[in-house]
Amino acid sequence: MGKSFDYILDIMRLERSLKRLTASWSAQTGLSLNELRILLYVSQAANQPITKVSTELGISKGSLAQSIGALTQDGLLQSEPILPDRRLRSLTLTEAGEKQVLTVQQALVGTLGTPTAKVFTDQLSALDNDL
Repeated sequence: MGKSFDYILDIMRLERSLKRLTASWSAQTGLSLNELRILLYVSQAANQPITKVSTELGISKGSLAQSIGALTQDGLLQSEPILPDRRLRSLTLTEAGEKQVLTVQQALVGTLGTPTAKVFTDQLSALDNDL
């Protein structure tokens, strides 16, 4: 029982560190975490139906619609109908979105050496080694 409790505490510490890291990413990029996730996902998997994006990222359709609206309004993302059923829509990056993704990727990779990221990776490694 004691070892299981230690794992639970380790996971809670890991989750807290991950929240700090993702909050810093959001602050650094000026994007909400969902917006950031959507941009990065679409950069890797363009022209996916919106329902697939929602499923893959685990974002509710309402939250996804709100984030897509903001990204579209900012000129970073476009939503286009999928033929032949024009009710279905797919997401692609605009040229400005592609530039933003490159900037975001450079910024995020640069944070991997920060103390917050190091704490997270150390905690993750320690948990992995214990299992």
